[in-house]
Amino acid sequence: MSTLTDDEIISRCHDSATTILSAPQCSNRVVRITDSLVAKFGHFITAQEFRNQQVAQQYLDAGIVNVPTAHRFIQKGEIGYIIMDYVDGDTLDLASAKPMAAELAKVLGHIHQLGATRPGPLGGGPVSGVLWPEHEEVEFSNPDDLQHWFNRRSPNSEHTLNLQRHALSMCHLDFNPRNIMVNGRRIYLIDWSAAGYFPRFFEHILYQFLPQDLGFFNLLSPFLAPLSDEELESATMVVETLRHSQFHIFPGAKVSQRARIGA
Repeated sequence: MSTLTDDEIISRCHDSATTILSAPQCSNRVVRITDSLVAKFGHFITAQEFRNQQVAQQYLDAGIVNVPTAHRFIQKGEIGYIIMDYVDGDTLDLASAKPMAAELAKVLGHIHQLGATRPGPLGGGPVSGVLWPEHEEVEFSNPDDLQHWFNRRSPNSEHTLNLQRHALSMCHLDFNPRNIMVNGRRIYLIDWSAAGYFPRFFEHILYQFLPQDLGFFNLLSPFLAPLSDEELESATMVVETLRHSQFHIFPGAKVSQRARIGA
């Protein structure tokens, strides 16, 4: 890894002879640049995702779930590159995930056991992923910020959301078969771009915004710790606000990079 310069890595990424590992429909591309390394690159690959992956790899128990080591981040113009270890494994689909449902639920439960005092991405910075409005750059400094953001944007002013009663847990927030690889008994979890510290019910509400993965979540849910009545109440209010914020621009909100680029 240390012998490759940034320019050499970028050149290999765009070489037509380089092996492409990602599906053609993916907006980001993953290519194999050496026998042991891959590069993930695209317009929305960020240093934040790189830091998220490093944090997850550092703190998660490899006996339960593995995270490929992220070695380097490169920014060249509008394109970001993450250089990480190559995983020799099979990507799951719904059929192959079904007999592993209890084990995959254990992975998710283990991730949720890790907590923090500051909400937002594992490595800091603005939030990312399908839960959040594309037109707004959202960043939280403390739990009060998180609660304030939701209450100011709530479509129902009669109900005040109290997020202080929920601990912040590590959440992957893109937990689906496409991001899970298996090599023998080893489970690898990839794509940490949306990961952050939030109340654990955020992981449950995710599938209301990704209906194509609801069948997968339904496989896992019997093996997950059930949400409490308080969590269910808060989850309903959070979903209402997130849906509302997707289509309403709040005065004074900072415009996101995605919106500036026009994606």
